[in-house]
Amino acid sequence: MAHELYLASEEATEKLGAYLSELTPPGGTWLLCGELGVGKTTWTRGFVAGLGGEPRQVSSPTFSVLHRYEAPNGLIYHLDLFRIGPSGIWELGLEDTITEMDWLVVEWAGGEGPWASDWVSTLELLPVSVGRKAIWCGSAITEP
Repeated sequence: MAHELYLASEEATEKLGAYLSELTPPGGTWLLCGELGVGKTTWTRGFVAGLGGEPRQVSSPTFSVLHRYEAPNGLIYHLDLFRIGPSGIWELGLEDTITEMDWLVVEWAGGEGPWASDWVSTLELLPVSVGRKAIWCGSAITEP
């Protein structure tokens, strides 16, 4: 079942990220979809903050491909497959790096990958006239 929420601002997008982080167990993976500039990294900033990490460290991994953020209970890997494509995750060797206690957020993800657990949810961000609409489904089955 998919859930939808209208997000009027970047702050609302960050709040959704923080809220969904509370529902994401260690090992959880989020696959993010949406146009350039629609708020995937903004959502991730809220997700990192919700897990106790430093949101000011979050930046788009488009050119670096991967960022790693520390949280009190594990690491958050923030990956962008825009340039390397969905199959590029297999070439990074992440299945040997990410543990069951870490989280993974993947921008421009395909459906396949070396996820650390079976807990995988998708989030699509769509632009609307003002703000954006978030649609999520998968393992996170509640809404704020």
